[in-house]
Amino acid sequence: MGALDQIRVIDFGHYVAGPLTGMLLADQGAEVIKVDPPGGAVYDTPANATWNRGKKSICLDLHDPDDAAIAAELIAGADVIIENFRPGAMARFGLHEASLRERNPGLIYNAMPAFAGDDPRSAMPGWEGVVFAAADVFRPIAEYRNMVQVLHQHPAERTGPPVFTSEPIASCYAAMLSAVYITAALYARQDSGSGQRVEIPLFDAMLQAVGVFALSRLPFKPITTSAFSGFDHQYQCRDGRWVHIVCTVPRHGETFLRDMGREDFIEKGMASRGLGANPALNQELIEFLTETFLTRDAQAWEEHFQALDIPGVACLSTEEWLSHPQAMHSDLLATVDDPSLGAMRQPGLQVKMSATPGAIQGAAPAPDQHREEILAAKKRTLMSPSNPEPNQGLPLAGLKVLDLCIILAGPTCGRTLAELGADVIKIDDPNRGDVVYHHDINRAKRSILLDLKRPEGLEIFWQLVADADVVVQNFRSDVVARLGIDYESVKARKPDIIYASLNAYGDTGPMADQPGYEEAAQALTGMQVRFGGADKPILWPYGVVNDYGTGYAGAFGVLMALAARRREGGGQEVSSALARTACTLQSAHLQDYAGKAWDEPRGPDSLGAGPTQRLYECNDGWVFVGAHSPAAVADRIGISHDDAFETDLAHWCAGLSTSDAVANLRGEDVGIHALTWMNDIVSSDTVTSRGLIVAREHQKLGMMRTTGPGPWLSQSANEPGCPAPLPGADAASIFEDLGRDDLDALVASGVVRLP
Repeated sequence: MGALDQIRVIDFGHYVAGPLTGMLLADQGAEVIKVDPPGGAVYDTPANATWNRGKKSICLDLHDPDDAAIAAELIAGADVIIENFRPGAMARFGLHEASLRERNPGLIYNAMPAFAGDDPRSAMPGWEGVVFAAADVFRPIAEYRNMVQVLHQHPAERTGPPVFTSEPIASCYAAMLSAVYITAALYARQDSGSGQRVEIPLFDAMLQAVGVFALSRLPFKPITTSAFSGFDHQYQCRDGRWVHIVCTVPRHGETFLRDMGREDFIEKGMASRGLGANPALNQELIEFLTETFLTRDAQAWEEHFQALDIPGVACLSTEEWLSHPQAMHSDLLATVDDPSLGAMRQPGLQVKMSATPGAIQGAAPAPDQHREEILAAKKRTLMSPSNPEPNQGLPLAGLKVLDLCIILAGPTCGRTLAELGADVIKIDDPNRGDVVYHHDINRAKRSILLDLKRPEGLEIFWQLVADADVVVQNFRSDVVARLGIDYESVKARKPDIIYASLNAYGDTGPMADQPGYEEAAQALTGMQVRFGGADKPILWPYGVVNDYGTGYAGAFGVLMALAARRREGGGQEVSSALARTACTLQSAHLQDYAGKAWDEPRGPDSLGAGPTQRLYECNDGWVFVGAHSPAAVADRIGISHDDAFETDLAHWCAGLSTSDAVANLRGEDVGIHALTWMNDIVSSDTVTSRGLIVAREHQKLGMMRTTGPGPWLSQSANEPGCPAPLPGADAASIFEDLGRDDLDALVASGVVRLP
């Protein structure tokens, strides 16, 4: 039985965000009824075979009062509805949220507009490119190698045209966050019986993918360095292909340099993480590596990386990824027999559950395929109490989570659970050095620096496990096994534990135990080649999208497991991986079937997906224009509808400022947005008033600016929690909770370290 078995979802979603949310829920056992307009989906794409898999279909014309009444009847028997219309659209169909909730008090209402209802941009069509322009995604290709400097550089100082990217990251993030918060609302409903609104605007979701790039001290100063290391870089190989080596952990760089016979570089400190602080040494390393990688083909280098057990892969296209051994011999991809397109390989499950395993429930349905069945069963009896009580407080209040994670993905899972009310104890290795991205990923947690390699440290860990509900870790399986804290070992002591495991390449296949990072996941699965082109692969803008997305996937799994435990008892292991997230983020393109054409926009010269979804240059900057058809744009500004449309629109934009172009073209049927500077975004009232960016006093560093979770739950409100404590700052309170009085002795012996 899936974790969401017996949950009924009515999916009014269109384009990407709504249907993908429904897919994530259907893959975990939910009964998802897809409601499309007569004739089927508005967005005609092979990707619907992925986003609508496992669902039932009915076609309704919501402008027709009779069909709207059928929709209302379906909602009355549902646990969740999904819609990603503009604010107010459902009400215009006569489907007012208040009346729907009055009839069905347990309803979870999930809305995913492009911009929130109180955002002045909410009325215009929020195409993906419009949201990207609003979130500073589009920038010149040459500047992506130094992301932090560019993010905090005014657009007027940037050189070259911006580059369009076709992966719908904002929609995908809205879907993944919706899955998390829908499940949190369902978990809260188990106590109160009360439903609530879950609203995840695409713009809000995109800022979660920005993450660490919004970090700064105030007055403004970026937290992270603008330099990049030669050991986290793409290099061209003998065959003209590229590899990305990610030896940011010193031992990995040392291993590679010793293998190359260059111990002298180690003596110079070339393998250290601090290369960005010494540009001359870093440049020397880059020159050496540039020459070295030209001595072998890319595939040979990938095999050599695996033999050395260091992170690095060949940069592949998505089409090439599908035939890679890890894609062929793992469950990262699934084959679905689509009735229209035949046997199709597509992304597999985003989250794996050991006790309540999800499964793809079938191919995407034909439009209206299940009409009779759905109408016959529309008067479903709801399982929620008839007299619900208001949700009180945070959904996970009273639960304890042990967060053992490093870098971004795992800590994001723990942070999300903390923002939902859990007491999250962040356990870091006192010998590891600086906690990377600490101020972003460890807010709302308590922190202890504890050496789990020492028996005394493990003793404390097991004491913490005794009353913990969740353990989250993102080490390789051999690491947790060697420490004796793998799932089976923890389960033996705490049978009902929820244990989340996050890794790079999944838990099956030849690369399951290989080390890997965001950069490698992007390179291997095709994201770098799609964005930068085969001639010079480049990380996707905001190059941490798989990290954060995998963290949210982990939180989704944990919440499902907690709900299942409350319902049926017992714990389980949940898992996800960067490569799973990379497949989900590319789900608009990642379908392999007979006759597939890999023709999506890609490379450094791309300005858009067509004349009505494209970047255009004005006399002081760039705008993105999104519309259904040339007529929608042409009629507003008096240009041609014919083959000259794109040229005429480019000429029209070139004669105006970005502000004038927006003022003249934006409307009910045309979306347009100027490319916006990140520093303006994070300081805008629209963003700060919604809690998407928070500025608070840090105990050591003064005023700090970080992202925040946003007001996404109407009742069980999440909150950013306290600023990230100094690493190790909460050891005393944690020892007090355990009833221990030996902190000083353990500090003296090095088992525990204080700030």
